[in-house]
Parts: sequence; structure tokens; C-alpha cells
Amino acid sequence: MTQKTMEAATLEKVKTAAPELPVAKGRAARDVLMTAVKIAISAGLIYYILRQTNIAEIWAAMKSANPWLLVAAFTLHGVGYVSSAYRWRLLLQAQRHDLPIPFLVQSLAAAVFFNNLLPSTIGGDAMRAYDTTRRGVDKMKSIAIVIVDRFLGLFALMIFAVVALSLATELTGKIENLWLWSLLTFVGMAALAWILFVKKVDFNWLWNKPPFSIIKKPIKKITTAFADFQGKRKTLFWAMMLSLLLQLAVVAHYYLISLALDLPIPFVKFLVIVPISTFVMMIPISINAIGLRENVSVFFLTIYGATIPASIAFAWITYGMVVLLGILGGVIYAVRK
Repeated sequence: MTQKTMEAATLEKVKTAAPELPVAKGRAARDVLMTAVKIAISAGLIYYILRQTNIAEIWAAMKSANPWLLVAAFTLHGVGYVSSAYRWRLLLQAQRHDLPIPFLVQSLAAAVFFNNLLPSTIGGDAMRAYDTTRRGVDKMKSIAIVIVDRFLGLFALMIFAVVALSLATELTGKIENLWLWSLLTFVGMAALAWILFVKKVDFNWLWNKPPFSIIKKPIKKITTAFADFQGKRKTLFWAMMLSLLLQLAVVAHYYLISLALDLPIPFVKFLVIVPISTFVMMIPISINAIGLRENVSVFFLTIYGATIPASIAFAWITYGMVVLLGILGGVIYAVRK
């Protein structure tokens, strides 16, 4: 290739890339703005809740916590990792793939690290999808598996919530139409699980209908990624059993922390508190639910007689354990092959 030809080719590349630069810059500016807004909301929520108490009282509540109960609460994350890994493997097998449990546990640990590192709640899910993709799973199927995995976990929480609401009359009195919204959410999630795993839906008719015919190719890729789950009732059953085990460990984790702080809250109440709190903290308006976590804890725990300082201490201890898990996940991510 002559020098002149090389220069022409380089110039052509520059011309081709040039129109993309403003788009990339605009996207980066938008991301920076959204992050700044989330930081401001987190700071505002923290300021609002701390105005109702003082740091000394929160610190005193944290120092009074029973360390052995905190250790017991932390070890329950191990149950979560193992049950999550086995559920993830079941969903992979439904898509005609298989990966070893140790690898999946390592990926889950690394995902917690990225959840802490990135200013969103989906950074870890992206990491998990990337991990399975680099082990030979189709990219769209990897994303579908992670989405279904997250969905089944939330569905298990809703099952606990609906069952326990009959024993949580304090909450139904505080939150208007809580029964109705919980029941509607449960029915909607049950219907989606039925469509995903039980009912075999043919989406071919959809691809040729406007406006979907315009974007036929990406829609076909998305629906095909989820199609392998259809008819896998056995997969749904065992995945739900593992989800219930996982979420029971999550509820027990929070209950042990409340015991460590000597909060007067029965175990059954956490069967409702944890699902609702989880759904609220998934709202992407703050940095990793900072600020939301503290306000949600104060709202729910004070209903059952906990003080505001103890409720904030509860929120900070739970988040501290997540940060510690993130550090461990970062070490695993750094040393793994």
C-alpha cells in the first residue's frame, strides 16, 4: 500500500468516525448529569433523615450491637451465594449451557464488587452476563438468563410478602391499598412466570405486525433468547425452590441484624418489610440506594417501636456488610484467571 493510499484510508476512517463523536460526547454528558442528580438526591435524603437525630446516638446504637449475631448474619451471605449459583446454573442448563458452580460463585462475588463500584444497581448484572458470554454463551441469552434470574428472586420475595401481609396489620394500616398493590404485583409476576416457563407462546406473528416489523431483527433476537425457557416446568419449580431458600436466608439475615441491635421486631414482620424495601430501593433515583436505604429503614422499623438512631444504625450495618462483600468480590475479581 502506498503512502498516499494509506493517508486516504486514514482520512476516510476519520470522516466515518467524526459524526459519532458528538453522539458519544452527548451521551457522556448525560451520564455525568444523571450521576450528579443521583448524588444530590442521596445527599438530600441523608441530610433529611439525619436532621431527626444525631450521629452520636447512631454510633452508640451501632457499638451496642451483638457482634456474634452480626457474624451470624454475615455468614448467611454464603447461603445466598450457593443457592444463587445453583439457580443460575439451572437457567443456563435450560438454555443448553452449563458452567461449574465455583465459577458462578466467583462471578456472583465479582458482581457485588461492581454493584458497589458503579453508581447503579445493575452493574453486577452486566458483569454476570459478560462472564457467561466469555464462556461461550450467546450475549442475548446471557442477558436473558440474568434477567430471569433476578425476576425469580423478586417473585420469591413477593410470595413471602403476600403470605405475611395477613400478619402485618400495622403496615396495611400505614400504607394505603398495600394489600391491593401487593396482590396485583404477585398476580402479574405469576402470569409472567407462567408465560416464560409454562405456556409456549409463538411470537412469529408479532414480528410481521407494524410497528414491530420495522425492528423485526432485534425483537426476534430478544424473544428467541427467552424462548428456550418455555415448557421447562421442572426448571421453574427447582429455580423457585432455590429462590425461596435464598430469600428466606435474606430475611433471616436482616432479622439477625435487628436482634443484634435489640430491636423489638418479630421475624414474620421482616417477611413483609424486606420485599417492600427491596422494591423501593430498586428505584434508580440515588447512588446505590444511599439515602433511600436509611429512610426506608426508619419508616418501617419505627412502626414496630424501633428508635430513629437504631433504625439508621440498622441501615448502615446492612450496607456495611454489602460493602465488605464488595471488597471481597474485588479481591476475587483481581486474582481469578
